[in-house]
Amino acid sequence: MIKFFLSFLEEQNISYRITNGYEEIEKKSIDHSDYDILFTKNEFNNIDSIILKFALANNLKIVQMYHQGQYAKNFFLFDPKTLLLLNLDLYGQLSRHNISILDEREVFNKKLRYKGLAILEPEQEFIQYLIKKIDKGVISLEAFEKLRNLFTDEEKKCVAYLKLFFKDSYQQLSQILKSSDYDNFQKKNKEFKSDFLNNKKTAKESFFSKGTRVIGRIISPTGITIAFLGPDGSGKSTIIDGLIKKHLPFRRDDYFHLKPILKNNQSNEVVVADPHAKKPYSPLKSYGKLGYFIYQYNIGWLKNILLLKRKSSLIIFDRYFDDLLVDSKRYRYGGNNSIANLMKYFIPRPSLYFVLTADGNIIHGRKQEVSKDELTRQLKGYSNLEDGKRYVGIDVSKSPNEIIDEIYEILMLKMNERY
Repeated sequence: MIKFFLSFLEEQNISYRITNGYEEIEKKSIDHSDYDILFTKNEFNNIDSIILKFALANNLKIVQMYHQGQYAKNFFLFDPKTLLLLNLDLYGQLSRHNISILDEREVFNKKLRYKGLAILEPEQEFIQYLIKKIDKGVISLEAFEKLRNLFTDEEKKCVAYLKLFFKDSYQQLSQILKSSDYDNFQKKNKEFKSDFLNNKKTAKESFFSKGTRVIGRIISPTGITIAFLGPDGSGKSTIIDGLIKKHLPFRRDDYFHLKPILKNNQSNEVVVADPHAKKPYSPLKSYGKLGYFIYQYNIGWLKNILLLKRKSSLIIFDRYFDDLLVDSKRYRYGGNNSIANLMKYFIPRPSLYFVLTADGNIIHGRKQEVSKDELTRQLKGYSNLEDGKRYVGIDVSKSPNEIIDEIYEILMLKMNERY
């Protein structure tokens, strides 16, 4: 998809520069890399409409956007046909810690090409890539060799940039690159970063712009909450594990079992051999348990879920309150089902529920915690939850990969509704 995007920019006469990684674009047909692309500030101010126009022209779905800075946005575009994501890191200015790295006039004054792609001059690519790696504190041998090659190509110009941003250590850096001393580079990384941060060439973001971004994250968080419902044997754990291994447009994933309460090693839940072994509570005690559930869900949501959504997390629940409505015996609920059903409107709800069902014989063949008759009753109860909108039915008689791809597509299309 990246090739289509770059062709689109050329057709629209939009100036851009790929900052690094352009050598690999021709080699990668299926790729999960992010692509760093620099625009002029004027073009970047219209970047939302540019991305939308490209997405509409190519039947792609915008599923995520991180506004990382005044001139930095990260877009994820989803292709429903191939189930692939395009990850674009787009900039209107290259800076690090409010230190401006490259002057726009210098960058866009010339147009260097690599196999038809617009790229930075070697010394420009060198300095921004070097600063990026030093700031992150991690650099592979491959990345170091790339820096050394760029330095060798334009040594005088690269040294000029080093003097500008590393006033106390530019000579050490030059010598390390000349001698290809990878170990010494790693050893002195903190020293180089400290020298860079002492630089006074700032590119400060306005208080209004920064404040707008912060408020935007609170009002429209970039994380999402989903829940998996279904009887024992429906494959919830396998599906969850497979989903989080996909290329996802989130910065993290967080797992909860039933309630929004943080626990140590919460993914290692104890397997219940006989979930119906204990007798239900009395109606009075059951209603007290419902009240406590409501308290736990609301407090847990406020303390944990809202914060994680702002941190761009995919928040996954293995079971949720709705399981009690279908399988009340598991939770020893002995009260009126109508009252329990009413109480679900007093707790926060995930954006999506995936209701996992299949033929009873298939699921009973996987786990025999309950009788076939009880399993049939539960499957009917879970199916009754489905509405095709918030509660989406998933047939788990298919292969795990097919199920995971189906859930992944539904999740991406749900994310697209935000845009």
